Amino acid sequence: MKKSYSFLLIIFVFFSFSCSLNYLKGENSEDTIPEFSFKNADYTKYESGKKNVALKAEQLEQYKSDNAVFAKNAEFETFDNEGKEETSGSCELIAANTKKEIYTLYGNININLKKQEMEIAADSLNFNKKTEQITSGKSSEVQLTKKDIKMTGYGFSASGVSKSFSFVDTVSGTITTNDEVQSNDE
Repeated sequence: MKKSYSFLLIIFVFFSFSCSLNYLKGENSEDTIPEFSFKNADYTKYESGKKNVALKAEQLEQYKSDNAVFAKNAEFETFDNEGKEETSGSCELIAANTKKEIYTLYGNININLKKQEMEIAADSLNFNKKTEQITSGKSSEVQLTKKDIKMTGYGFSASGVSKSFSFVDTVSGTITTNDEVQSNDE
């Protein structure tokens, strides 16, 4: 009698842990397989007939299910309504949620904000297009250069609306001033 219970237990365990032939069951393939994947991509977006964004990437992938786009080794530019370049930059990876307009940049980030005459260098930044905010994590180091100011700090935040920026933790840097004395020889 004990042998029959052991045999039934072994059969039950075997069928309980055996693999399904439907490998996609329980997993949505749209989540793991890109809808589009391009190598050496050169992407340009137009709004109202004018160039809005230009992106070059070693690899560009788009996923349908969660509006995700990923760009590897990317160079990008954004343009204002008059077609003038507003921003240019590069990074190792861009992870974007195009529906929420939230962009996360990783690795060797360099951004040049033309109108603000400001350059930003970091390893991780978040950009929310709707609120026009650029932020870093509290423990992420960010270097900022604006005209004659160079500073490094942690917990960076910049607003495109108010044209202001701040750091919430340790900041160091230099301010270069022009100390030349002008003489009035008459």
